[in-house]
Parts: sequence; C-alpha cells; structure tokens
Amino acid sequence: MTLSGQQSGRRTPLEVQHIRDALKREFSALISMSDYEGRQPHERENAFLSRALSARATRILTDCTSDEAAAGVIDGRNDFGIDAVGFSASGSEMWLIQAKWSDRGQAGFDTAAAHKLIHGLKKLDNRDFDHFNARLQLLADRVRAVFSIPTCKIYLVVAVLGEGRLSQETETILREAAQEFGGYGRTVRHCVLNQADFHQAVRDDLAPEPIDITATMTEGWHSRDTPYLAYDGLVCAQELATWYADHSEKLYDRNVRRSLGLTDVNQTLVTSLINDPQGFWYRHNGITVQCDEIDPEFFAQRGPSKPVRLTLRNASVVNGAQTVTSAHRAYEQDPDALADAFVTVRIISVSDAPAGFAKEITEATNTQNRMERRDFIAIDDVQAKVREDFRLTLDKDYVLRRGETAPPPDFGCSVHEAAVALACAHQDPALSARINGNPDSVWEDGPHGIYPRLFGQQPNAYQIWRSVLLFRKVRDRLHRCRPMLSGRAASIADSGALLIAHMVFQFVDADGIDEPDPEWESALDTVGELVDSTLKQLIPSVDKLFGDGSYVTTTFTSEYRCERLVAATLRAVEEGADAPDLKHYQKPSASKSTSRSNVVSLILNADGIAFGTELTYLPGPTEARAIGDWLATDPDRSCAIWIKNRTKPLQWKVDGKRYSPTGLVRHIWQQAGWKEAPSTVRGPKHWGIQNEGTLIEIADRIWQQYHTDEIL
Repeated sequence: MTLSGQQSGRRTPLEVQHIRDALKREFSALISMSDYEGRQPHERENAFLSRALSARATRILTDCTSDEAAAGVIDGRNDFGIDAVGFSASGSEMWLIQAKWSDRGQAGFDTAAAHKLIHGLKKLDNRDFDHFNARLQLLADRVRAVFSIPTCKIYLVVAVLGEGRLSQETETILREAAQEFGGYGRTVRHCVLNQADFHQAVRDDLAPEPIDITATMTEGWHSRDTPYLAYDGLVCAQELATWYADHSEKLYDRNVRRSLGLTDVNQTLVTSLINDPQGFWYRHNGITVQCDEIDPEFFAQRGPSKPVRLTLRNASVVNGAQTVTSAHRAYEQDPDALADAFVTVRIISVSDAPAGFAKEITEATNTQNRMERRDFIAIDDVQAKVREDFRLTLDKDYVLRRGETAPPPDFGCSVHEAAVALACAHQDPALSARINGNPDSVWEDGPHGIYPRLFGQQPNAYQIWRSVLLFRKVRDRLHRCRPMLSGRAASIADSGALLIAHMVFQFVDADGIDEPDPEWESALDTVGELVDSTLKQLIPSVDKLFGDGSYVTTTFTSEYRCERLVAATLRAVEEGADAPDLKHYQKPSASKSTSRSNVVSLILNADGIAFGTELTYLPGPTEARAIGDWLATDPDRSCAIWIKNRTKPLQWKVDGKRYSPTGLVRHIWQQAGWKEAPSTVRGPKHWGIQNEGTLIEIADRIWQQYHTDEIL
C-alpha cells in the first residue's frame, strides 16, 4: 500500500464531494422527498441534491435561513421549470431558481431549460397559481405580493454544478425575456451560480468570524503606509489581557500554534508582569498583529505620535500568543500591576499585500518560544487544504497547531496522528523505524524528509481518516494484547508497534481507501486477527534474525533491521509458518475472577450487540393484558435502539431519549397509565433481539464463553 501521492482515480471531483456532503448535512431533514418513495436510490439522491442545490442557491442570494430556503423548494410535478422560489426581506424582490446537479460537475443549462424557466415566470405573472403544484400554492400570496409592487425585481437564476457558461442563444433567450417582462419600473434579470460559487459558499460557512480589537498607543508610536500600512508602538498589557478575555484562542487563528499553556517561558512572563511591570518592556521582544484594516481614532490632538486608538479589523496575533495569554493570566492574579506594563506591538495591514506575504511574516516573527518544525506545518497550504477537506467531506476536525486540544476520537484527529498513520501505511518500512528513533522526524522536509513523502501530493480526507482508523485499530488491539505478554515478548509488542501497524497495512487492500465508498471500512474488521498473526510471527523473528540477546529498542529504530523483519514476518504470515501461540508468551495467570459484571457492562465490554441494533419490548402475560392494546396502537412503543452507553443503552423510538432497560420499562408502564404495575422489575429480561434472546440470555452466553475460551 503506497501513500506517497499515487491515488486511485476519482469519479466525483473533490469540490463536488464537498458540496454534496454539505447539502446533505444542511437539508436532509428539511426537504421533502415523499414523491420519490419507491424510486431507485440513485434517482432519489439525484433529485434530492438538485432540490438542495436550489435551496442553497436561495440562501446565497437572499441570506435566509436553511428552513426558509427549504420551504421555497417547489421542484416536482407541475413546477413549470422553477425548482425554488426565494424572497427578499423587504418583499420587493423574488428569485426564480432552476437547479441542475451533476456528480461529475458537468451540469449545463440549455435553451430548452431557459424556455421552461421563462414559461414558469409567465404563468406566475398571469397568476395561474392553481396550475402549479401544492408547494408553490403555499407561496402564492408572497408571489402575488411581489408582483403587486410596481418597482419589483425578478431574478431568473441558473444554478448548476458545472462551469455555468451559457451559450449565446441561451443568453439571448433570457435577455429577451427580461426585456419583455421588464419596464414600467419592474426589473427582470438573470444570473448564474456555478460550481465555484457553491463551493465558495460551503467554505465561507466554515470560515471563522472576523475579530476586531483595539490597540491604544499614547506616545512614541510610528506608522508607515508604503508599501503596506503599519503601526509600531507601546500598548498597555491591560489591553492585551482584554483581547484574550474577549476572544480567547480565536485571536491566534493565523498563528503557527495556539497558546502552549503555562510552559516555563510563559510562567516567567506572568511572574515578570506581576513583579516588575515597568521593567517588562526591556526584557520582551514584542508582538505582531496582522489585520485587514486599521482605523485610527485620535482621541486627544490629531497628529503624528499623538494618542491614537487603532481599531484592527479581522485581526490575528501571529507572533506573541504566549505573551497575550500570559498577560490575561497575570491580570487575573493582579489587575493593577498590569497598568504599568507595556509591550511593543507591531500592527500590519495585509489586505493589499501579495499572496504569501502574511505567511512570511508569521514564519519570520515566531522566535520567542522555541519553534519546532511541527509549528510551521500549521501554516502549510497543503495542511490548510487537508483541514478544509476534513470539514467539507467528513464533517470532522483536523487539528494543526501544537498546544491545540485534539478532538474526541470520533470527531477527528490531529496532524500528528495523521502523519504517523500515513507513515505506517507507506510501503517503505524505514519510515516507521525513523519515527521510532525520533518522533519529530515525521516533520523533516527536503528531498529525503518524511513529510514530503506523506503530504507532497496532498492525500485526501478519506485516505487520511481511514489510515487513522486502521492505525487506531492496530494500536487498540496491541493495547489489549500487551498486558498478557511478559518479558521480551512484551518489549517487542511495545517497541514494534509502528512496524506491526506497517505490516498490517500491507495486508489490507488499499483500493478505494481514498473514495467515498463505505464498503472499504469493512476491511477494518480483519485488523484484530491480522495484528495477532503478525505479532505471533514477529516475536520469534527478532530472535532468529538478530539473536535472543539483541536490544529490542535498537532493533526497531534500525532501518536495515526493520526491512529484514518486515520481509521475514510478512513471508511467514502469508505462508502460515509455524509459530508459538501468543498464550505461550503470557504472564503466569492468576485465577480468574468469578465476580460478574452487570448485564449491560458485560455486553458492552464484549461488543456483544452492534450499535444501532433494534431491540423489542417483551412484556410478560400480566403486562400484555394490562397494556397490550396501548402498545399495539403504535409499533414504535415496543422498539428501542441499542447505543453504547453504560447507564442508558436504550434509545426509545417514540421520543428519541435514552433509558436504562429497567428505566424504559417503567417509563412505558407510566405512559400507558398502568396504575397496578409492580414496584420492581428486571428490565434486561424484558428487552430482546429476534433470534438472539433477551439481554440476560445474551449476557449469559458472553459470560460462559469468557470462562471457557482463552482471549488470545
């Protein structure tokens, strides 16, 4: 499996994937598809995407909410070429939208589509609302109100997943319609929204809100406006503290890293600010702020070096994050001390600067805390695109900056975890050995560096995320095996973890790893078995190749030894060579505990029920007589979904809330109005899975297996 940039062909362009995923997230629960019941899945999906595209166009053009945009979708039978209708807040403007979806980003808009859209406009202008479908008729009053305004503006909107180039003939048809329907104060125009417009709208939704801050310089400041506007002067540390109090970590969105917490350097800053505020300036390098605009306000006398309050639009602290954060912490401890502390602040407006200039400033100014190669990865354009791809394609987080908290496992990963996973997935085992010897080597640049071999051609979000998932599976399996191994075998499992992951990656078929096909992730089910078989062959291979007295740690940092180990171990696994079972390396086992966990814990620990499995309520004879009729009136009352929660593993279909098995039984009795219900009940006895039995029976089978089988 190679992850050095050679990716399989992609049927759907990445931009289209981003737009499709965003449309599904935004409109799946809002747009009705009832008229497509019973149709083929691909037909239903294409129809939904076309409708969602028209709704997204409405949001772009009118700045309405998602619910309002969805309510304006009228696509279907008797829509007369109009897929959605949008209205301005004033009620004097209306957008008639026809949308064209294409999985390949090649949608067009021809003369027939133009004539159809104009026909729809004519019918609306004639007030032939009863000719339209029910969805348009719900909007009839608003349409009528727009047409009643003499100065109304009507826009014919072409919304296509493609380049959006209209032929000369199509342009002529739309212009002639504008001339025919316009006049006497009424305006009719046409506009085109293409794939680039929709992708930009998706990206804009993810963009952080701009931050405005103020910097007050009372004396001794300087400014220059050539080639770019900039100010340099002293700002009170109290004002810096308010920056962080108001905006916290958002201040550093363009910095190479977040605040690193109370490191030794930062603690020194806090102490210095409190104990010697007047001397702080002499020992400090200053900070740098980038912004789009600088608005000066002279609050005393206007002129050079006169007191000025600068409002910085869309500002970001690109150097000095530790200083600003430390000022805030010092202010929390002693607000008065900071009144005498000043910091040199350099402010640069980069709105008119050439591309790359802002990045150069960030790299050049970050010298106060020790910089690591990893820190500059945070402003690498490739990583920025990967992070965007994660958000748009997977709706997950991809954390870049050192000091920034990694997301929960199900919600994303850090660039470090991604890099290590990609290194293990690479066909060259030397990468795993180098990272074992020096974890920071993953960031090495240059012709022989690991970093360009992993990210040189920007692997996509699917490829990275699935590599991370597989790597986690290997790590988790080794974590389960490790406590049962002793001595040299345990050391090999620890030190060889990355190389084991590398070998497991070689066994997993890489076809489709970078495509949206969910079938690929079924390959993860084989990882546990692959880890066991690889570890069984690896442990004796170390001794056979290098002797039972060789240093284990050194072995797994040697590129030469790792290459030999991989070749020997993979061959042994593929040939099914004899090797001691892993239990051969187990610690002498203590007697197993006879204490038994509760039913839910047993099932969860053994992963005995798959997430999302439907369970059925099984009332006893007395219950059935008392509440049977109530249960029968709504089948959902007897259904719950299994979720992975130790205290409340059941999600009732009726209200979507979580309950314990016993708690849900009691809740059902209460909802049914069963006043004579018993005071106690064993809930797991009353919930079961067809052909598998009740929760108690499932737990009993797991317990019996635990006492008759070896784990490995």
